[in-house]
Amino acid sequence: MNSVPTTADDVPAALQLLQGALGEEEARIRKEGSKAMSKGDYDTAQSVIDFAKRLLAFQKKVAGLEKEWGDLEDLRDKATPAVQEIVSKRFFGRSKRGDITSQDDYCAPILRVLIEMGGSGKTKDVIAQVGQPMKAVFKPQDYEKTATRTKELRWQNNARCEISDEGRAWLKTP
Repeated sequence: MNSVPTTADDVPAALQLLQGALGEEEARIRKEGSKAMSKGDYDTAQSVIDFAKRLLAFQKKVAGLEKEWGDLEDLRDKATPAVQEIVSKRFFGRSKRGDITSQDDYCAPILRVLIEMGGSGKTKDVIAQVGQPMKAVFKPQDYEKTATRTKELRWQNNARCEISDEGRAWLKTP
């Protein structure tokens, strides 16, 4: 099950998805570079190290973009209602923080459902099972229809995500 941002108001989700992909790639490169080093293939290992350094620098840039986007959101939240109306239509179509259930609140319930389903499942089936245990945390705006998926409630749209080995490990931590 993949989470693919569909509109400009999904910028934070896109940046988080990118960070996750970069983190997975960095871990893979570290593992493969270690194999080259173990074999004594020092030229390959050095090239991998050089690439990994550039990848880590790129990850820092993406983290900077996440912070910068958050700063823009804060600036929008402090603006007058007239300014908020203008800037929100194009880039900030999502609700203000606190008005809807946080994306983080979906993680554990979704992971539990996916694990119960053997690690994967149809999106509609996962979302259907996640709704019941999350009813206690949903806020009124979570039950509004989304602008992009008019037949879907906001919480259903926000529940779309993916599971990874990292997610399974996260769920097991106390």
